[in-house]
Amino acid sequence: MLFDFVESIYNFIVNKCWSEEKHVYINGMSCSFPVQIYNENQMKEMFIENYCGGKTKIRDEDFDFINRVFKAALIDKCHVNLNKEDLFRQMKREEYTNYVKSTLLSLSIESALNAIKDSQIFEMKDVTHLIFGTMTGTIAAPSMDIYIAKQLNLNATVKRLNVESMGCLTGFRLVGLSRDIAAQNPSNVVLLIVSDIRSALGNQLTKFISNEPIDKSNVIICALFRDSSCAAIFSQRKASKPIQVIDHQSFLIENTIHLGRLKEFNDGSIHLYLDKQLPYAVFDALPSFLNPILVRHQVDLRQCQFAVHTGGPKILRGIRDCLKLQDEQLCASWFVMKSYGNLSGSSNLVVVEHLRKWKYSNTRPFQSQIDYPKDFSIYKYLIGLSFGPGIAVECVLFKLD
Repeated sequence: MLFDFVESIYNFIVNKCWSEEKHVYINGMSCSFPVQIYNENQMKEMFIENYCGGKTKIRDEDFDFINRVFKAALIDKCHVNLNKEDLFRQMKREEYTNYVKSTLLSLSIESALNAIKDSQIFEMKDVTHLIFGTMTGTIAAPSMDIYIAKQLNLNATVKRLNVESMGCLTGFRLVGLSRDIAAQNPSNVVLLIVSDIRSALGNQLTKFISNEPIDKSNVIICALFRDSSCAAIFSQRKASKPIQVIDHQSFLIENTIHLGRLKEFNDGSIHLYLDKQLPYAVFDALPSFLNPILVRHQVDLRQCQFAVHTGGPKILRGIRDCLKLQDEQLCASWFVMKSYGNLSGSSNLVVVEHLRKWKYSNTRPFQSQIDYPKDFSIYKYLIGLSFGPGIAVECVLFKLD
């Protein structure tokens, strides 16, 4: 009898401890961007001049395609850490790696320092875990997390993880990981940094041949991909401007691995292939993937803002249509895409950071052709969605406290 009683008490305590929800919050966030700012027309002109060698070397049908793609991207301005003469200029491999590594490091340090400052409750000495993610990877050691830890003067005992090559879903995949780590122990403080210099794909393009058919994939990536970094602090401590991270889910869409590929060639050039069917595979799978998360947490889709990877207008419109959303539910995704471009995996956090800033400042930026909610208070949740090679989908459910 005594043994049974003790066992029942033990089971009660264990079950309670494991079932008790651990609330994890984003305590601070900040984005950083290169100082050079260009509009989309300037980017198009430099693509024609620096990559193609001028209009006279481009077939008429390809010149028309270039104009249509850059216009359809709907990017008002963007940030790239290069002077005009270096945009889309072919770089040798060592020059390319030195450029992206130094830019990744400087943007990462800036966003991390400002995220800690924004938290108002943490200092660098409080960070127990550092996670760095990028799609702009290079073969190099020490890895970027080492350089970041040293420049930020993090504790020598900080637990580090360096994640590369997961594509445009990197940010939300690592938000899920940061949540899991923070939930393990009340003393865990996770610094997550996601940085991408994806415009640098334009400096490693496969060779253009005068008056030969242009590689349309090269045109598309040069019209869309740009640069940024964003950092976030995760812990169980609720700060003054918190966003709670409730749940995270990953999903691989069957029979889609061939729809997106990135390949490096012997001369150091990089080719990104994105199949026309890729967006539609995402749109078809998304409703059935998302519904169980909504049901599990009793979330009404009409109460959700959306932070969607800024892959381009086609992605944002497709997400809106397949989930039957209102345009205003994607306001931050549209704003970031038009203001900064396709930021690859760093876009995930950049969109969240903008929504968080708007919520707590009660300010709205002016941006033409974007619908903003008249009343943000009706939105209790934020759903983060991102997509990458695989084809893989990442979803994070946030509560807007």
